[in-house]
Amino acid sequence: MSSSTFADEAARRVVLVADRRLVGQAIAAALNAQGFRSTVLEWPERRRTMVFRGRLARTGARVGVVLCDLRTPDLLHDVEVLVSRGPVRWLVLTDSALGPRWGTVLTAGAVGVLPTTTTTAGLVTGLRETMAGRSPTPDPLRTRAVREWEDVAEGQRDLVRRMELLTHREYEILGSLYDGISVREIAEASGVAEATVRSQVKSLRRKLGVDSQLAAVAMYRRSLEVFPRFGGR
Repeated sequence: MSSSTFADEAARRVVLVADRRLVGQAIAAALNAQGFRSTVLEWPERRRTMVFRGRLARTGARVGVVLCDLRTPDLLHDVEVLVSRGPVRWLVLTDSALGPRWGTVLTAGAVGVLPTTTTTAGLVTGLRETMAGRSPTPDPLRTRAVREWEDVAEGQRDLVRRMELLTHREYEILGSLYDGISVREIAEASGVAEATVRSQVKSLRRKLGVDSQLAAVAMYRRSLEVFPRFGGR
């Protein structure tokens, strides 16, 4: 195999990581129809990062697509960690509107961010730009997103970082408490014991560094000033 053929082969390899696997598979199929060789990986588990890194390395991909709506701090944190480490160059495809969430992942190391409304042709162009080390995000949008994240006060950024320590389930519970739903009601709706939910509340309080449920809810309310709830709830 010639060196040029090998280079072409490597350039066609793309890895996709999606929080919604079926959507990731659909995008992979669309890219394969355009001549790419796409591999879809499961969303990385925080306690199994080395396993994920091994799978990522075996794909041989030099460019990757992260599909995630960045709707909660824990998902945002996962994307930050993923794009901050090489050698793959990452393009983030997201439902989240232009704003500080985009700035967060761009600052962490993503080459570019595009909306999920991007066409297949637009995604192909974005991947080629990413492979070349150029950002497919237009400069005015990139500058605006990074500036909006940098403009967030340091105290608010620290608040978001603490929220990122929560698991997705803990964040959901905290949001329910903010909505005025009781622990008993959360347990009944989830089909688990009330003691289980109380244990999860205790865990999230510990991670946030507060000694009461009321203080945890207050922190959640302040975090919404930075990142409003997905869907505008």
